[in-house]
Amino acid sequence: MRVLVWLTEGTWEAAVDAARELASGRDAEVVLLHVDDVATADAWSAASAGLLGRGGAAPSATPLAGATRQLLEAAELRLGLPSSTDERAPHGHERVETVVVDACRDADVLVCSRDGDRPGPHSLAPPTRFVVDHAPCDVVLVWARG
Repeated sequence: MRVLVWLTEGTWEAAVDAARELASGRDAEVVLLHVDDVATADAWSAASAGLLGRGGAAPSATPLAGATRQLLEAAELRLGLPSSTDERAPHGHERVETVVVDACRDADVLVCSRDGDRPGPHSLAPPTRFVVDHAPCDVVLVWARG
């Protein structure tokens, strides 16, 4: 069984905990997925360029890249099971949610967290709603604890 865990800032802990429960004691391959939000990365780049002025060179790596690595490492540690990581970024006009759905193609189950206001019809942000509606595998959807 291949378990894909979609890690999003603010709710990733609940998804990792649910994946651990699901995968423990089973022959499961766990993949921790993080998809960089292009809008956030663009904001970092624009801020760097603005701070450096017209002639300065922007840094080659944004603080976002370091934060993503830290998040993946923290998730691996919290999971406490053998796992691999998959870091992706949308290209062109692609959106985060379509990248996640594409990553689900080889998964048996996707584990993700609710990320909207709770409870009610807005318990899923639009990208998460899209993933839940279009994932080509089973989806385990959990409440973020906290």
